[in-house]
Amino acid sequence: MLRVFLTFLIFCCLSSLSNAKTINWLTHDFAPYYILNGQYQHQGRDESIISLLEKQLPNITFNRMIIPSGKVIQELSNNSHNACALSLYKNDYREEHIYFTDESSTTGLSPSIAMHKRLADALNIADSNKVSLLDLIQEKKLTLGVSMSRSYGQEIDSLINTTPTIDLVIRPTRDSLASLTYMLNLKRIDILLGYPSEHYYLAKLMNFDKNLTQRALIESPDLSYGFIGCTKNEQGAEDIALLNEQLKK
Repeated sequence: MLRVFLTFLIFCCLSSLSNAKTINWLTHDFAPYYILNGQYQHQGRDESIISLLEKQLPNITFNRMIIPSGKVIQELSNNSHNACALSLYKNDYREEHIYFTDESSTTGLSPSIAMHKRLADALNIADSNKVSLLDLIQEKKLTLGVSMSRSYGQEIDSLINTTPTIDLVIRPTRDSLASLTYMLNLKRIDILLGYPSEHYYLAKLMNFDKNLTQRALIESPDLSYGFIGCTKNEQGAEDIALLNEQLKK
């Protein structure tokens, strides 16, 4: 009788393990969304959203994996693995290779450009004025810095990819935006594409806020929406459906 009971107990344990569900989250080196060290470690915006989802799904194991930000789309597009990531723009290429939630996971201000205050004064760009990215890179021939493999919305992505003879600096490294912000402060690039919260956070963190400013872009809407993306396979479809329901709450 004891043997039968032990066999049944082992079977139940194995069944529980086989039914246990894990979502692998790709986190990366992009403050203020993920803060990997320092005073505000683990208090990034996207980290907090993952933690909220974890509380909503107590029966799901959340596994966080840190990778370089430039590798996120590449990893999600590899359907031999299973992973999800937050705050992704949708575009045609990505939707071909990645499942996305219908509900947005984040809402924020749209991309802006950071620049030296002296350059803004020289170009006579008032604080409240939006600027045209196309004019800055094509007519004024300013050097633009961008992080590798990021999407900034269909119009800006298309503008960068199709405008001929632009002076473009792409950083593929870890902490790429911080590296580009450092280059901007040294005037090795003229303007830096990113999001307002990123520019503000890094300028403060690196003590460059007295030198740098930012401007909204004519080519961007007022708000941008980020979505959860998961690997495009059977498991990814299940994860997306589950997470989409949680985002509705």
